[in-house]
Amino acid sequence: MRNNQIVWGFALLALAAGLVCMSRASASAADSFNVLHNFQGKPADGAVPHYGSLILSGTNLYGMTFVGGANNNGTIFEFNTKTGALTLLHSFEGGTTDGANPNGSLILSGTNLYGMTFVGGANNTGTIFEFNTKTGALTLLHSFEGGTTDGAWPLGNLILSGTNLYGMTYHGGANDSGTIFEFNTKTGALTLLHSFEGGTTDGDHPYGNLILSGTTLYGMTSSGGANNNGTIFEFNTKTGQLTLLHSFWGDGAYPYGNLILSGTNLFGMTYRGGVNDEGLIFMINTQNLELTQLHSFEGGTTDGAHPSGSLILSGANLYGMTELGGADSQGTIFEFNTKTGQLTLLHSFEGGTTDGANPLGNLILSGTTLYGMTEVGGTDGVGIIFSLK
Repeated sequence: MRNNQIVWGFALLALAAGLVCMSRASASAADSFNVLHNFQGKPADGAVPHYGSLILSGTNLYGMTFVGGANNNGTIFEFNTKTGALTLLHSFEGGTTDGANPNGSLILSGTNLYGMTFVGGANNTGTIFEFNTKTGALTLLHSFEGGTTDGAWPLGNLILSGTNLYGMTYHGGANDSGTIFEFNTKTGALTLLHSFEGGTTDGDHPYGNLILSGTTLYGMTSSGGANNNGTIFEFNTKTGQLTLLHSFWGDGAYPYGNLILSGTNLFGMTYRGGVNDEGLIFMINTQNLELTQLHSFEGGTTDGAHPSGSLILSGANLYGMTELGGADSQGTIFEFNTKTGQLTLLHSFEGGTTDGANPLGNLILSGTTLYGMTEVGGTDGVGIIFSLK
């Protein structure tokens, strides 16, 4: 997966006082939105890309879909940005020897793609896999078992550090509230690092991904914490200690994406909460644990609502998507300037046959072009790949 730690220097102390109510601006006429591919579903194409994002290597985008493919259990695909050709690399089969229904994203190391599936494998509780882009061979690295000693049903992505993959599962572990795990790609050994407990002192049911800074993993859970509205946490890979950094209440609720790190500040979004209970963008300082609401989504024609994915950072600008809101209530792409506190609506999804709708995943940025996917919309109604200049 992508390494979400982006180190850049800027002073954000001025944001702390007055960033709850932000102004919005309309998108520039120079912005160019294009549908690059309409997913068609089984048997020759994927359908319904869920919470993940695309990754870019050279001129190729790699991604996954939740369903579609030869067995309607989801796919791995490659899309060439120069030719516009999509190649189906793998159709998941499910059963004991393959995964099924991937929710997240891939990560690339050399010629190998690593990822997870929500179900499938020996216990039908999800898998970790490796896909070789040269040979086209998929290797099942781990079948989750659930129970007290393993996770089950992963919803997010993996991150890679050396020979270790880190990730989370939505269920499994000592309390069946989800886990943090480490998987060694050399030995094939999975180590359960933390079993979430829920309650007031721990998170519950993580939806998104981890990020790594030194020996510290940062992440969020969709519920748990003092108010059962979700948490932000840090986990020390050396000591095995999890520290609850924030319990959401009023200042956000139900985070489904992942965090990004810039200096000592973490940025993220929540699906609900904020002034209008339509979700928000926040910043939390890892030193003093002060959380600042940067933007409360309003919905309607001029703003998004209910972000399910994550942010990306470029310079002073954050880019992201919302599942709903915008001119047609089908979701939006936005830019948020951390210096001015201004949110600019870059695109309102229209749905139908000529546009996507209801994006759940994340954007990636290459030069001045944003790439992403939507879960529905397009000619066959099962999602699209798009670009936005």
